[in-house]
Amino acid sequence: MSAILSSPEMEKFDLLEWPVRTEENWRFGSWKEANLSGLELVGDGVDGDLPEVIQGAERFVFRNGELVSGGCDGVEVLEGSFGPESKLGSAKLAAMHGVMSRHGLKVSSSGELFVEVVHLVSGEGLLVPTLVIEAKEGARVKVVERFVSVGADATTVLSAVDVNVSEKSEVTYLVTQELNEVSRLVRFADSRLGGGANAKQMVVHTGARWVREETYSSVDGSDAKSEIFSVALPQTGQEYDQRTFQNHGARDTYSDLLFKNTLFGKAKTIFSGLIFVDEGAHGTDAYQTCRNLMMTDECEANSMPGLEINADDVKCSHGSTSARVSDEEIFYLMARGVPAKQARTLVAQGFSVEAIEKLEDETLESLALEVVLRKFDSVE
Repeated sequence: MSAILSSPEMEKFDLLEWPVRTEENWRFGSWKEANLSGLELVGDGVDGDLPEVIQGAERFVFRNGELVSGGCDGVEVLEGSFGPESKLGSAKLAAMHGVMSRHGLKVSSSGELFVEVVHLVSGEGLLVPTLVIEAKEGARVKVVERFVSVGADATTVLSAVDVNVSEKSEVTYLVTQELNEVSRLVRFADSRLGGGANAKQMVVHTGARWVREETYSSVDGSDAKSEIFSVALPQTGQEYDQRTFQNHGARDTYSDLLFKNTLFGKAKTIFSGLIFVDEGAHGTDAYQTCRNLMMTDECEANSMPGLEINADDVKCSHGSTSARVSDEEIFYLMARGVPAKQARTLVAQGFSVEAIEKLEDETLESLALEVVLRKFDSVE
């Protein structure tokens, strides 16, 4: 590693092991991809085309970790990691973030704030961004984070976000990932909700060769509501590995998780999720759904939903489905003059829209749909 590491951080990192095949949290996953030993931090970035500006948002642009534009009240630059702790199988990677990250943002507000963060990613090596979102009591915070490759280099992005939603506050957080298809992404997403808090989080994955994402949601306050959505569209050569944990630790809490994966060619996805209802978390209302749309016979979707309940008077459900595009739907569209290939694309687009509409924000829905449609246009 090229960064200068403090002794306690380095000692912690050195004591941990890279993931191995026998770990349950790496079942079906490409555990060898997670060994990032020998990677150096990327060098200076290069300019690239920026996405269209989001109206009403304060824009911050990073070029390989260097903040090149942006500034407003409520947002400060971070010079290190907050130290994520993986609870889903990637402790070594989380520790690596803790010792390697040298840039990021903290978005904090007690009122209304809308921020867009764009990461322009280039060069061979490791990029380690950090994001902290803090909604103080009564606040309404909206954040969009975008990962965009510039050029064709294989970059490994090791990203972490920490979302803190105080009592009676709201956070809406959308991530779009359009890295090139030789890059890798590891992403830790932790959130904690206080009493009466609401949080909507959504990820749209269309790029990267390999993605490992660990999402841990702690609903710690009564009457809190956590919603987590994902749309992923991998094709041949892409593997998306998604691990989730919905932790209910208080009475009368709610969570809803919906992941929609559309697989093309020889794509592969892994979903492993658990709803955990702690002792005393009576009145919990929790849902977890993973749906896979298989566009070919060669793709592979592995789904492992789970449920553990230690309280009374709860309503929980979990499940997963994998299916091909319905012949009846294709026939219906073809009978109305739509070519077969276009008909299949229209059905697949509609499959993704269900999750996108749950954002209940016209601006963010339009952005997510734009990214999805761009991927559909590129698929053979």
